Amino acid sequence: MRQYRKLGKNMAFITLGNFASKLLSFFMMPLYTAVLTTTEYGIADLMTTTINLLAPFFTLIISEAVMRFALDDNKDSKQVFAIGMTITICGFGIMLVFSPILLLSKNLARYYWFFILYYLMTTIHTLVSQFVKGIEKVDVYSISGVVQTIALIGLNVFFLLGLKIGIIGYLLSLILSNVIAIVFLFIRGKLWKYCISLLKIDRKLLKEMLQYSIPMIPNSLSWWVSNSSDKYMLTLFLGVAVTGVYSVSQRIPSMFAIISTIFIGAWQISAVDDFGSEKSRLFYSNIYKIYSSLNILMVSGFICLSKVLARFLFLNDFFDGWRFVPVLLFAFLFQAMAGYLGTIYTSSKKTKMLFISTVSAAITNIALNALLIPIFNAQGAAIATLLSYLLIWLIRLIDTKKILKLDISFGSDILSYILISIQIWLMISDVLWMQRMAWGLLAVLVWVNRTMVSKMLGMFTKSIRMINRQKRGDR
Repeated sequence: MRQYRKLGKNMAFITLGNFASKLLSFFMMPLYTAVLTTTEYGIADLMTTTINLLAPFFTLIISEAVMRFALDDNKDSKQVFAIGMTITICGFGIMLVFSPILLLSKNLARYYWFFILYYLMTTIHTLVSQFVKGIEKVDVYSISGVVQTIALIGLNVFFLLGLKIGIIGYLLSLILSNVIAIVFLFIRGKLWKYCISLLKIDRKLLKEMLQYSIPMIPNSLSWWVSNSSDKYMLTLFLGVAVTGVYSVSQRIPSMFAIISTIFIGAWQISAVDDFGSEKSRLFYSNIYKIYSSLNILMVSGFICLSKVLARFLFLNDFFDGWRFVPVLLFAFLFQAMAGYLGTIYTSSKKTKMLFISTVSAAITNIALNALLIPIFNAQGAAIATLLSYLLIWLIRLIDTKKILKLDISFGSDILSYILISIQIWLMISDVLWMQRMAWGLLAVLVWVNRTMVSKMLGMFTKSIRMINRQKRGDR
């Protein structure tokens, strides 16, 4: 029960912080779609996508190693933090040397210095937040998400509605909100206590951390291809305006991804406890079943609400993007489950095993984009994303048995996936009576997954009560 209480407590903290912040960001979409053109939003999204591509190469994904090694009691947290910061800053210097290549892109050249600052602040924020989570200051990590979001909203209102400077204001908001979050984490996390001279870095620990993180670069690149290559190919085949609409359509699936992010954020802390034991195997199996059922119901509910949400969130020319949402939601379901299975690799420190699954999916994604976009336009990109995530999940489901054999409810999961596929077809048909039938399937899915959902709610309720008791005790 200690493992479940720890997981539930961390989930409660991260939910209270991250869910509120992500929800606020989600409801900023009407402002973005009203103020920015499809082309401007497409350019801004391409900048974020490009940063997500470059960061793993120049940071060596050291932030993941920082979190994992900070969780180890027998590792010096000061050394872990110093190594992470050194590699991040050195990587930024190397990136600057190669950054003039960006000037070859007309879309990125106009905002070159915004791109540079955005990259720097994003990578430092990622490192600092992962370290804070690694030293198990989960409350500070969670609150920082709210602080960043409030700052982002305030800056967006000031720059977009007050000064009315369009995409420049949007980019400034992203940069400055990261700066504010970094400052908050340093102060509340008391990170100055972990700062040491870079000349005193433990080379043996440096080697261990790099052996952990470097094999994850191909994995990260492959995830990027699966997540983002469709945007570049849409730009190539259909233009940046279509890319802007497609990018906006991913915002509703991102709401579902909030739940996944919250869970994995808490799970990464609990996943390493007693890893490899029979107790750990049962723990992983139970959490997989609960997590799977929760994701299935979340996706099903969002599919039913996709058009309604789009009417509120996607203004003007962006509204047509709702048609891509149901397929993308299904894709994000498999991404979430593949991410869970990925923690088996990271907990066992066998990160090389992540490579095959993600590379296979990345190659599949590129091939399917090239094949399906000319035929189905942007919907082809959504289908390619779905099939590539499905492939990652299947490969990891089979391969992780070599490390930890999970007990999985295949029957109910497969039935649920079939019902969701039917839901997608009913929604995309855009016929009212068929869309109403999709709600009926949601009710069926609730019944199919009722046992696991009941367990999840029980865990979460107990965790909230425990936090409240602790707060009363502190008083």
